[in-house]
Amino acid sequence: MFQKDTLYITDSVSCRYLIVDLPVTHFNRDISADSLWSSTTKSLAPYPMGSSSKVQSSPNLLLSGIILTFFIILIIFSRELISALPAVFKSIFSLKNHYKLEEKLSLSNMRNIVFVISLIYFPVIITIMADNFISSEFGIYPPFFLILFFLSLIAIGVAKKLIFKLLSWLNRDKYTFASLEKTGFNHVIVAAIVTFPSLLAKLFNPELTEETLIYAMAFSILPIYILYIFRSYQIIIGNRFSPFFYILYLCGAEILPIVLLAHFILSL
Repeated sequence: MFQKDTLYITDSVSCRYLIVDLPVTHFNRDISADSLWSSTTKSLAPYPMGSSSKVQSSPNLLLSGIILTFFIILIIFSRELISALPAVFKSIFSLKNHYKLEEKLSLSNMRNIVFVISLIYFPVIITIMADNFISSEFGIYPPFFLILFFLSLIAIGVAKKLIFKLLSWLNRDKYTFASLEKTGFNHVIVAAIVTFPSLLAKLFNPELTEETLIYAMAFSILPIYILYIFRSYQIIIGNRFSPFFYILYLCGAEILPIVLLAHFILSL
């Protein structure tokens, strides 16, 4: 059986490397120089000194532009952020506060704007922290991954919106499913906030691996998602739906979209 091995031989004139296929039995004995040249031998020239560092240090203009655009959006909608975030945090700890937020139309509209910003935040923050991991693991140019991720979130949002519309029509109850949708907005915003320390950790400790940061974000989002599942249970059961209906809703409207998104990312 043949095994591919790399033998580095430096020539004083051309400084080229030879890649030679040899049987495993030849590993422990001397080999004549003439036997190195065969039909399977390849000669490769190394990169010039400093060329790789120049490639790595060159800025990614597209990604930088996307990040800059995101921060400009934050500045433009800073008023909405400052006004809506306190009410959103209160709604997380009390369902009554959520209903109070929805009663105030202007505050609810501000919350909706912050929700859209949060949807943009997740692809941007993941691409910033794990651009090298994305390139090596998925073989995708990071800005393209950012766009695909954002489009996937939009597709999931549209799918959930259609599910809520269908459930409202079938059960003739718009209020319950509108409350479920708006409660989801609040939890997405809080999830975006609790993952921000992961970015700070990357800035203050560059030695942290990108994979570690992604896991840290996932574990920080998990309690918020569990709280959202509990809130959706309160809303559905509080409006006199059966526990069996809640299980169907959980599988069809909550778990299935996440499974589809995970399958899409892993299949890249």
